[in-house]
Amino acid sequence: MGEGDAMRDGLREERTSGPGREWLSIVLRLLAAVLVLGGLYVGAAFYFKDRPPAGVTVDGIEIGSLTRDQARAHLEDELAPRLQEPVTVAVPSGEGDPEQLSLVPADSGLGFDLDATLKDAVGLSFDPRTLWAHVSGADRELELVGTVDREALTSAVQALAEDFDADAVEGEVTLTDTGVEVVDSGDGRTLDVPATVEAVAEGWPDRTSVEGASSSVSPVLAQAELDRFRTEEVEPALSAPVRVTAKRGDSRLTAEIAPREIADMLTVERSEDQASLSLVLDEEAMLARVRQDLGQLERGPRDATVALEGSQVVVVPARTGFSLDVEDLPDAFRTAMRASGAERTISVALEEIQPEIPTSASDAWRFTVMSHFESEFPTGPANEARTANLAAGVRHVNGTVVMPGEQFSLSRALGDISPAGGYVEAPIIQDGRLVMGLGGGLSQVSTVVFNASWLAGVQLDAHTPHSFYIARYPAGREATLAVPVIDNTWTNDTSNPIVVRSWISGNRIVMEFLGQRQYDVQTVDGPWRDRKTGEKRTDDSPNCVPQSPAEGFSITTTRILSRGGSEVKRDTFNTTYVPADEIVCTNPQAGR
Repeated sequence: MGEGDAMRDGLREERTSGPGREWLSIVLRLLAAVLVLGGLYVGAAFYFKDRPPAGVTVDGIEIGSLTRDQARAHLEDELAPRLQEPVTVAVPSGEGDPEQLSLVPADSGLGFDLDATLKDAVGLSFDPRTLWAHVSGADRELELVGTVDREALTSAVQALAEDFDADAVEGEVTLTDTGVEVVDSGDGRTLDVPATVEAVAEGWPDRTSVEGASSSVSPVLAQAELDRFRTEEVEPALSAPVRVTAKRGDSRLTAEIAPREIADMLTVERSEDQASLSLVLDEEAMLARVRQDLGQLERGPRDATVALEGSQVVVVPARTGFSLDVEDLPDAFRTAMRASGAERTISVALEEIQPEIPTSASDAWRFTVMSHFESEFPTGPANEARTANLAAGVRHVNGTVVMPGEQFSLSRALGDISPAGGYVEAPIIQDGRLVMGLGGGLSQVSTVVFNASWLAGVQLDAHTPHSFYIARYPAGREATLAVPVIDNTWTNDTSNPIVVRSWISGNRIVMEFLGQRQYDVQTVDGPWRDRKTGEKRTDDSPNCVPQSPAEGFSITTTRILSRGGSEVKRDTFNTTYVPADEIVCTNPQAGR
């Protein structure tokens, strides 16, 4: 090596071994240490970012040093029983201590938000205090965050309400034979679902006992109204009898209606808004009860009329009637029910009722023979039953009085067609044949009535000819009878009463109308036309009734009514008779 090289090596050595180079080395070593420590610090931060610090608890449950997932799973296991422990809801019941209701959280939409609970306990942090807490540990309680499913919670509270709620008791008053039965009104209650839901939601999960809310439900009919009604209306009404008195002449009567009878006449009625009560009087029942005792003072008026005594017409005078003046009685009865003592007695007057036809009207009545008609009937043993019916019918019709404007009804005049009325079984026409029937033969009485009314010139209302012609009757001027289906009616269209006089003379029915004739009567009988004959038939039945043949035909009959020689009216009747078959009975038992 040359001298120059030795000098350069010396200078290089001098430069690298001085004080400056020592500080650089120190700095580099410090920097390396910082980098190592920083790496360790950062590594620790990343290591602890997913772990709660030691000593961290949730609701008393230790989760420190666990990973986040481990902590979450641990909390789920430990907190699961909490979701089955009831939340107690204390609800004012209106009486005494609050009623304790229970909600199971798991069934009521209540739960835990563990992610939110662990949010502040884990995560990447370079704060040395946080890292120090991880290393050294620190007691720390995390707030347990709850969750609330409002819809589910509302349903659960509504289910509680179904058991808690109670309807208000609507009072009532019932009147019985033994007195008054009263059911008092009472308040109900209802759970305030929205407010109770809010209380549970606000308290969860920190509190497992909360106060719910409720309200009372008042009855429509208040107890005060019940008390008023009972004391002011019912009790006075039933406190004593109500008496109703009336007098006619020297007769004075009193109807005493006892409290139990008054109760039967009353009903309890609620107002339209259901908030008040009142007593309603059955006016018809009250009047019927009063008339039960006072009715004998009443009597209906009787119009002047006539009666047949023997063969003479005598006047039956009119009579004044009397009736209780009850128009104001219902109101007076209601007033008496609210009163006491003598004020519970009511006096009712009797008012006179004048007859529509006074006795003086009879001064203008005259009774002469308006019409006379006779009809011959068959006699002998075979006709005894029929003759008995004729006699009974004539007896019932005799003396019938038909006042002006009234209608005569033969079925009504004959009375009850039964054995009690004197009627028996005899042949009647049914479906074109003779058969046995009660009252057989009364059609002859009907024919006599029809001809008497025809000849009297009165208004003919309804009649029905026989189905086939019977030779003893005027053709086209006869009438059958079948009570209650077929009747024979006429109207007295005169201003004078008409009296029917009828009797049996030998083998003839005789009938007269007594009154004042207003028309002359002319009868026009037309010719027989469209003649037909029947057949001959045999009948071997034991119920057979022999029947003579009769020709069938049609005929027109006319009644002309005139006054003073001038025609006023005419009535025309067209009648068709069917031919009657000849019936020969061959059974030995027939007719027995």
